[in-house]
Amino acid sequence: MAKQISELKLGILGGGQLGRMLIQEAINYNLTTLVLDPDPDAPCKSIANKFECGSITDFDTVYNFGKKADIITIEIEKVNIEALEQLEKEGKMVFPQARVIRLIQDKGVQKQFFKENDIPTAPFQLVNSKADLTSGNFSFPYMLKQRKDGYDGKGVMKISNLADVDNAFEAPSLIEELVDFDKEIAVIVARNANGDMKTFPMVEMEFNAEANLVEFLISPSTYPDDIQQRAEKIAIDIASALNVTGILAVEMFVTKNGDILVNELAPRPHGRYSLYQQCGND
Repeated sequence: MAKQISELKLGILGGGQLGRMLIQEAINYNLTTLVLDPDPDAPCKSIANKFECGSITDFDTVYNFGKKADIITIEIEKVNIEALEQLEKEGKMVFPQARVIRLIQDKGVQKQFFKENDIPTAPFQLVNSKADLTSGNFSFPYMLKQRKDGYDGKGVMKISNLADVDNAFEAPSLIEELVDFDKEIAVIVARNANGDMKTFPMVEMEFNAEANLVEFLISPSTYPDDIQQRAEKIAIDIASALNVTGILAVEMFVTKNGDILVNELAPRPHGRYSLYQQCGND
């Protein structure tokens, strides 16, 4: 017999502020929440039904944690994908699916997904090391982004000249044409296993240039309806192409001439947005 919603155990990888927001909603459905986080004083600790302190990137730790839950989800992308894939094989529900998280963990694979699915995004090129930058096809200035583990302004550099190339990341990265954007926007889309979708209203972001983080979210958006409708359609198109179950934050740029370019995706709750895209460490 299928379990009632109130009988389900929801396992959350990551116990930060976004996980706390998720638990606050889960309480409305009487879900039992289990949280795994490496910080013994993580924000979720005091409100989760059960809190475990442990690595979310270690296979055995994630696998053993997931075995205790009926549904497993994330509040941060940097988790052990192999463990989630194994749990899926054993019948556990993982949302968003492990394959979606794997794609989004790598900005290079993510950009290739945009290109293959005709999603508008800034021109880019994959590089393996800073030595590849001297043979790139882009003229200065351009953005350099590490393919993995960048967040909140980390893992992003503006390359303006050869001196910047000397100080570039020595890691698999991508270079991207500098976008002359007016503002960053975002749309969250929710999609269920049947393919039904709903978007939340588009928001605009104002960022603090010194901290390189979002300072204000503007909602409702001040942009014309046609831009909001185009942004929502792009978010829906991406969720459909991914065949994702769960929620997906789609971060985009509105250019000075009114075009919309997708920057990146976040397959999780998104209480605030960090500008670790074009802003770099300018």
